[in-house]
Amino acid sequence: MSITSQLKTEHAELWRMAVEHPFINELGDGSLPAEKFRRYFLQDYVFVNDLVKMAGIAVSKAPGLELARPIEEFLHAILGAEDALFLDAFKTLEIPENDYRNVEPLPTTAAFGNFLVRLAYESSFTEICCAMFVTEGVYLDWGERLRKSGVKPATGKSGLGEFYQGWIDLHTEDVLGEIVRFLGGVVDNAAETELPRLRRVFERALRYEVAFWEMSYRGEQWP
Repeated sequence: MSITSQLKTEHAELWRMAVEHPFINELGDGSLPAEKFRRYFLQDYVFVNDLVKMAGIAVSKAPGLELARPIEEFLHAILGAEDALFLDAFKTLEIPENDYRNVEPLPTTAAFGNFLVRLAYESSFTEICCAMFVTEGVYLDWGERLRKSGVKPATGKSGLGEFYQGWIDLHTEDVLGEIVRFLGGVVDNAAETELPRLRRVFERALRYEVAFWEMSYRGEQWP
């Protein structure tokens, strides 16, 4: 069994919670209330800034160009096409520029981003790839699950069904498959001595993914 398969098996329930959360299920059938998606989308826009920092540090820590290039291409996509998508989507969601330019991270968003950036500065290239495997692999899994199930969010009552469909399409094999396979390959080639640390990174990142869905769906519940 590969290391990534082993990690997903060890944390199967957490992984299921991350890819089958009610937020995702309601996104798929189009019933997700617009205000919940707006909260998620604004916080994801903040989160992406920390994801970019982590990816940039990963490029600098890569052992060679062959391993740096896929992450550099991923980073380029975030800074280019994905950023443009966010800006277009804010118009669809009727979120004023002043709101998304000045949005503050909620505690869960801040904690998740701080974890990733600190990990990037303090840990190895393989450990960074492990965290990215979680962040991108979770999205690929739920996107593919919804795609294969033939969901039709446009039939839902949210009024954002076509937009939800576009968000699902952005997280399927055609878009994320290559980078997730690359990240998984890096982790699968890790030395035996790296496994304890990779287990901790994997679990922590996965718990934050679940917490992010919870925050988006139920509102921030930190005291």
